[in-house]
Amino acid sequence: MDSHEAYGLVDRLDFPVAQFFNQWVHRTWWLDQSLAFLSDNHLFKGGVLMALLWWAWFRRGSQAQARAHLTLTLLACVLALGLGRTMVNLLPHRLRPLHEPALNLATPYGVAERALNDLSSFPSDHAVLFFALAVGFFFVARWLGWLALSYVTVFIALPRLYLGLHYLSDMVVGACVGVFVCALANGMLGRAAWVQWVVCWSQRSPAAFYPLMFLLTYQIADLFEGSRLWFKGLHSLLQHVLT
Repeated sequence: MDSHEAYGLVDRLDFPVAQFFNQWVHRTWWLDQSLAFLSDNHLFKGGVLMALLWWAWFRRGSQAQARAHLTLTLLACVLALGLGRTMVNLLPHRLRPLHEPALNLATPYGVAERALNDLSSFPSDHAVLFFALAVGFFFVARWLGWLALSYVTVFIALPRLYLGLHYLSDMVVGACVGVFVCALANGMLGRAAWVQWVVCWSQRSPAAFYPLMFLLTYQIADLFEGSRLWFKGLHSLLQHVLT
């Protein structure tokens, strides 16, 4: 079975879901605009979740084990996003629902006609990263995990389905990748001595540790967009110098 046949089988599920969400597009201007704003605004995506992580780190009674799980969750987010981007680059390109001619979907208010047109939709890096992060909170407190999971589902995943930026399978596979990597990383807590060293370092040298933690959580909040632009610029500069 080639890639086109494989995507064809998945399309039988994805296309009706995409059409279901698209039937509500253009019915309410403020709904389209609000969801477009949510899908594009890093503050209301990663920013909220990073604020929750910092709260969990410093909350009253926070134990070393909870901080160790948060450390592993941050590592898992980086690894999961790297794996997700590798899948995007290696797997056959898949048009986003909004640009799929067979669907002929209406473009929601607030979304550019060619939004993300050059990027493959499968799997969703938003789902990879933010579902990994949400699962990590379960290792700190179950209620915190459910809160994060609900937020990711309602305010990050559903808007991207409604806007035609991703298929359901993009989100499901992305979520599975993120959940697997994060659960695997946190399951290694007892065999990862370096994690306890990191927690001890945060207490021993906060002036060195917390600026680095801030930069990491900032990059996670914006899906490493700043880092990607920096590496892209550096690559262009090196090409210009070496040629």
